[in-house]
Order: sequence, then structure tokens, then C-alpha cells
Amino acid sequence: MKELILKKIIFRKRLSLSIFITCIILMWAGLLVLLYYQFNDNINSLNFTLFLIFFVCVLFSTMGIYMSKFFKTYIATVNKLSEKEASIFVEQGRSRPFAEKWLPSFIIFQHKVKFFKLLKQPEYAFAEIKSIQFKRFNFTKSRQDCRITIQLVDGRQHHYNVNGNLNQRTYLKNEAMACNPQIIINDQYA
Repeated sequence: MKELILKKIIFRKRLSLSIFITCIILMWAGLLVLLYYQFNDNINSLNFTLFLIFFVCVLFSTMGIYMSKFFKTYIATVNKLSEKEASIFVEQGRSRPFAEKWLPSFIIFQHKVKFFKLLKQPEYAFAEIKSIQFKRFNFTKSRQDCRITIQLVDGRQHHYNVNGNLNQRTYLKNEAMACNPQIIINDQYA
């Protein structure tokens, strides 16, 4: 089961990164062509547009690095899944939308939950969590319309926007309560 999940994730990684790298190469090539013509015309008149394009190229290149780290962390997390957790992962995937079928916003494994966002992938043990709140988040155009607020025992709060799928929310609530019966669950999504 884990091999199937890894195969699907690696396919999405290759597809995403190849499209992204192609775009980055085209942007850098376009910038170099613009710089070549700019320097041939007048070396003293570098304009704002070239600096803006350079900034966008650097920004996209940095995002490519973060995207690569994102997939590396995702694959490492899937490798830690037990066979039972892998079968639950696939079963949960049937109820998720297409974009999150093989790359959900969070994975539950080994009495922990790990959230996946592009810049960070925090992991929380259910024993460290004091409360979990689910709330509808209407200020988004994507399907990630559920805001999960996790309050840790030390008082810190963390917010994550995920898909408001009922099966996914129920699975998170059940696993949290099974691992730590003291967790306070507040579901205001409905």
C-alpha cells in the first residue's frame, strides 16, 4: 500500500517540479535576453522592469527550493507510515478532492499529526495538544475552507487552513481523542 502512495506522490513531484523548473528556466532566459538587448542599446539605462523581472526570477527560484523540500518531507513522512496507517491514508483519499487525494493537508501517523504547507511542515504529538478547534473559513476562494486551530499544552496556538471534508475532520477528531482523551475538540464548522 505504501508503495502505491509513494508512486503517486513521486509522480506528482516530478510533474510539479518539471513544470516549475521549465517556467524558471524560461524566465531566466527571458531576463538574460532582455539584459543583452538593454546593454547593447545603452549601458546606463537599466530600468525598473529589469529589476522587477530579476526579483520575480529569484523569488520563483527560491519557491522551487521550498517545493523540493516540501516533497522530500512528504515522502519521508509517508515512509514512516505503518501498513494500517497507509491503508487509512488511501481510504481517506477516496473522500478528498482530486488535488488532495494523494497530497492531503495533514497526515496522522504514530500518534502525531503533521501539517503540510509550502514553507513549513510542523508536526505535533497528540500528547502535546490541549485543544483542537474546527471553524469555517469563508474568506478563501480555494477548497481549504476549514481553519484548524491547535492549542498546545504550553499555550501556543497554530492555525492551518485545510479542506473542510467531513471524513477528514472526523478522522482527525477520532485519532486525537484515541491518543489523548483530554484533548478538547470544538467543531464549529457546520
